[in-house]
Amino acid sequence: MEISAKALSGAIVISLYFCVGLFAIRRPLPRLSPSFRRLAWLLLAAQATVIGITFFVVPSTSFQEWLWNLDNEWNIPATLASIQLALVGVIALFTAVSGGAGPLRNRLYFAGVGLVFLYLAFDEYALIHEYITHWSRLYVELGAAVVLATLAMASTSPKGRIMWYALLVSGLALSASGGILFEFRCADPVFAAIGNCAQKHLLEESLEFLGIWLALAAMMGCFTEFSPMPGVVMRRAIYAVPALWLLLLVLSPAISPIDVFNVGAKTAAVEYEADVRLHGYLLEKNQRHLHLFISAGRWDYFGQGLAGLGYSIQLVDQASGSSVLGRDAYTHRRFFQLAPDYVPVYRQWLDIGATRELPPNRAYWIVLSLWRADGDDYQRQRILTSDRQLLNDSQLVLGELVLRAKTPAVQRSDSLAAFDNGFALDAAEMPARARAGETLAIKFSWRAEEAGVEELTQFLHLNHVERDEWWAHDQPPLGRRLPTRLWYSGLADSETWLVPLPPDLRTGRYRVSTGLYRARDQARLPAAGADGNALPDARVMLGELVIE
Repeated sequence: MEISAKALSGAIVISLYFCVGLFAIRRPLPRLSPSFRRLAWLLLAAQATVIGITFFVVPSTSFQEWLWNLDNEWNIPATLASIQLALVGVIALFTAVSGGAGPLRNRLYFAGVGLVFLYLAFDEYALIHEYITHWSRLYVELGAAVVLATLAMASTSPKGRIMWYALLVSGLALSASGGILFEFRCADPVFAAIGNCAQKHLLEESLEFLGIWLALAAMMGCFTEFSPMPGVVMRRAIYAVPALWLLLLVLSPAISPIDVFNVGAKTAAVEYEADVRLHGYLLEKNQRHLHLFISAGRWDYFGQGLAGLGYSIQLVDQASGSSVLGRDAYTHRRFFQLAPDYVPVYRQWLDIGATRELPPNRAYWIVLSLWRADGDDYQRQRILTSDRQLLNDSQLVLGELVLRAKTPAVQRSDSLAAFDNGFALDAAEMPARARAGETLAIKFSWRAEEAGVEELTQFLHLNHVERDEWWAHDQPPLGRRLPTRLWYSGLADSETWLVPLPPDLRTGRYRVSTGLYRARDQARLPAAGADGNALPDARVMLGELVIE
């Protein structure tokens, strides 16, 4: 008989809790003070109750599903986890200031551990890490620092205290295995077999829960060792931590996470039909991972306005205007925060997708569209007002993406010209003769040692050798496919211009020159020749051309 993924996950979690409970009865809990022992058992029972409800009770409403889901935020499991992390932090700080803490290095250790766990407690509820680029690396570094400091403490501690440090390291390892290992290895066949990845969050959160409890028992043991007879005030203060921390969490939504926690996020004011709003967005991982902050209804705390609502992310080639890559997803209600006006804002995230097959050195718009499903029909949501660039009344431009060529530019000493902004014109190839009224083909090879920061236009001048007559043609150096504002350091590319010559262009010999000027003020960009001397009039001479 085939065992369901949820049943297998439940069996693993029950076995873990049974083993940890049996170990706790025999080893650490008897060595705790009576008050700590009661508190430890109470919190372990609370964990088991929450996890049991999640695994074995089928919710009848969306509210119940949110309230008990281990993977949701601002609900009972998230609050319980945050409270226990806060208890670890507070007890560590109390240990640091207790009379028996010993030398300064002991106090600094416990103070540092306390601050780390208080940060983790607030993050568990406020989701600070969700808005920090490379947050997993930050957590690994924090965890490694705590583990190393704990091992150093254990190496100089009496034998009787080593168990508490080992318990703390074990708790951190168990939480890490749930919080990081399952997060990034779900696609691995070995991990997919455990819970089939559909239930990975049940395992992940259960392991984190159990790891937190082990860390809490460890810190209770340290406090018992260093302060075996704490005062009544301190004991009551520890028991008051859950209520005080819960009060802090209730008051914390008044802070807008969109403004405070989302490092690098851009605020937006985009209003769609049906009272749907985009409040902000964040592009990370080289513009390939997108976070959206969407609200649907002013007091829609359970996200009913998100029902049937979805969003599409497309890469649109700026030169052709065609979509070259697209991803679609329905909105979800997994995470939400309160905006300054207490509107619930739901965070969405999406990877733009694999871009390996797309040609490099082309500029793409990152375009957002919202739509609502109505049966088999998908209606795009019209944009009513926007403070951001639009392609049309339903497509919003979030940013730009350029795929870099794999082969970086090689610095050359024989370039025709080097411009002050780090661009270089390496070569220009043109025919010796051309006919008026036909197309002149000129190939320009460019290189960038610095990233572009502004729009530049390249001019092409044909000056008649014998008469005071000239003709000009202007366009971006690499055409519309890659504006200079998006050039990157290491770029090496060429563009063949197909210049239509006017039919009435006078025949004769012409001197051909080129250069760059700023689009904003028409000022030419200073340049130096191969010899390093400044070029007069910022003009690069290319040679002569005979017009027939």
